[in-house]
Amino acid sequence: MNIASLNVVTIIFTLVTGDNKSTLSFISCPFDHRCTCATSPILDIDCNNTRMTRNDIPYFPRNVYQLNLGFNFLVKIPNNTFNLMHELSKLDLSWNEITVIEEGTFDDLHSLQELHFEGNLINCNQGALPVSVFKSLTSLKFLNVAKMQNCKGFPDFIISGLTRLESIIIDIRPILAVPEFGVGYLSLKHFKRLKAGFCILLGVGKDTFVNLPYVEYLDLQNCSLMKIESKTFKANTNLTYLDISNNNLLINVFPVLSTVLPNSLKILKMSNSMRDLYSFNPNLIFKSNDIHLEEFYINENNLVYALGDIDHKLPSTLRIADFSNNILMKFCFDMPNLLALRLRNNSLGVYLASNRYTYSNETTLKQVDLSLNEIHDLTFPIFHGHAYTTKINLSYNKLTDLSFDLSHLVRLEILDLSHNNIWSVSKLSSLDILHTLSTSAKLDLSYNRLQCSCKNLPFIQWLLENRNMMVQSEGYNCRYENGQIADMRDASQIVILLKKDCRSYTILIVGVTVAILVMLILLFTGLVFRYRWKLRYLLYMTRHKYKLYKSIQSSKHYKYDAFISYANAETGFITNDVIPNLERNHNLKLCIHQRDFIPGEEITQNITNGIHQSKMTVCILSQSFLDSYYCMFEFNMARMESIYAREGNNVLFLILYEQLRLRDMPLVMLELVEQQSYIEYPRDEQGNIVFWEKLKEALL
Repeated sequence: MNIASLNVVTIIFTLVTGDNKSTLSFISCPFDHRCTCATSPILDIDCNNTRMTRNDIPYFPRNVYQLNLGFNFLVKIPNNTFNLMHELSKLDLSWNEITVIEEGTFDDLHSLQELHFEGNLINCNQGALPVSVFKSLTSLKFLNVAKMQNCKGFPDFIISGLTRLESIIIDIRPILAVPEFGVGYLSLKHFKRLKAGFCILLGVGKDTFVNLPYVEYLDLQNCSLMKIESKTFKANTNLTYLDISNNNLLINVFPVLSTVLPNSLKILKMSNSMRDLYSFNPNLIFKSNDIHLEEFYINENNLVYALGDIDHKLPSTLRIADFSNNILMKFCFDMPNLLALRLRNNSLGVYLASNRYTYSNETTLKQVDLSLNEIHDLTFPIFHGHAYTTKINLSYNKLTDLSFDLSHLVRLEILDLSHNNIWSVSKLSSLDILHTLSTSAKLDLSYNRLQCSCKNLPFIQWLLENRNMMVQSEGYNCRYENGQIADMRDASQIVILLKKDCRSYTILIVGVTVAILVMLILLFTGLVFRYRWKLRYLLYMTRHKYKLYKSIQSSKHYKYDAFISYANAETGFITNDVIPNLERNHNLKLCIHQRDFIPGEEITQNITNGIHQSKMTVCILSQSFLDSYYCMFEFNMARMESIYAREGNNVLFLILYEQLRLRDMPLVMLELVEQQSYIEYPRDEQGNIVFWEKLKEALL
């Protein structure tokens, strides 16, 4: 086809598509219905994946700006295919089967800025690429020649004439163990970006990048990189971006890495590159104080511990730190200037329950991501000093409540608590404080386990009153105690129903509480009555102890041989019979209340002290004795003395002074009578002699 015919095609296409630069239109191209054309306002022709071969390449309009011929079956491009395409800016020939490029193919593409040639079959080492094939591409800025199966290494002399080239994607298949980029790259004064395509790069050394002095961006992902030698980046003084992710760096690389990183570096990515490193020490990488790193990505590794101190710090210039997708169990660094901290998908739940993730009292952090960390609880001051924080992500954890302090988050915009186990917020005041401090604060509580219960009614009401704080309305449900689930979009109706149910519950609770209190009072009263003598005995013994009376456990000697307990009606018997027979005739020392009690002391205290200081207690039983309060008090105190102070030994001796009806005697006294721990007082002279002898034997 001659030039006149080509111009006719261009004119016809312009008439069909129009020249409206304000709208984007897609139509089937008039010169080949397999392709689509668009003007916006430039002419864009897309023949991608149309099964096109070298024999049916159409004649394209000469004013095309972008041309896509990728994913076809082109083996060879006729050298007149792109003639007169002076406006062509982007050409995509990727993923064809091209084996040869004829000289002159690109001669008219002086405006071409972007060339995609990846995935072809050309053998660039056997003359299939003419030396001057790219000489006319004086405007080319981007070149992709990666994934070319038959090309072991793209020759640097072929691209050395691309003086405007800024970025290249290229395979790295070194012949040497430590490869070199050829001297042809030295002529590329504008060359800034190099990205590895198919890459096998086991090691890099001081000569690898020596011919790339202008490069700023270096992407070496998926290169099987294991070794980095010293002085590797010595010539790359403009390097600001280095990505060595998805490699398998050996552990001995890190002492070297801390010395080779250029001071110009701003971004370092080491994702999934250190499978054998479990403890992160900043000095392994950032030993130099001159480095001005701003972004650091060490995510998707096997780190378990990442702890710093005064001698092991992250760079002070660091703004973004990404430690996500590790297995971190402990993490804490000084980070006064950090803006974004990403700790997603680790195991920090136990650590953060009692520790903060930063030593800094004040921080400039704006974004904190702690999602997916098995967090059940957070230490109260974890967000203290976070005055600039705008977003906190705590989603996909196991929080049940907000027990941490929010009062320092004065600029907070979003607090993401979605997908936790929160059923209520016990301290609504913390949320109110947050709303007061930051009026623009939003809260995401979606997909939690909110409960519709009387106990949780205040929180449900708070959600209703502050629904404008919620990030979204979807995913808010609450569960009633009977298992029924309600949509929180009907929160007002839920509150009405809960208030109605809770009123009846309140009456029930009050009634049950009163009943329980009455039962407890009755039980307490019964226990006090049941053990009244024991309690009184313990009370008096405690008072006796603090008055420094000598304990009977510490001595076998008592002040009295017997404490005589009797009613006033038997005073004559005591004076005329007991004292003469026991004290005068048998030399026993008796404690008689009318004679031996200490004046001014309480009667009950005198009784307790007398019993406690006597070897035995003798009760003169009569009807008057049973009717006397103090006589029965003396009887019960003696019984308690026997049980609790004399190790169960009987110290109580009963004398039936007169006949008594059994029904008038207390049960405990009847029990002693049945055990025959008593004697009867005889009324004849001969019986008296035997009585006093038996009593003397009992007291001795």
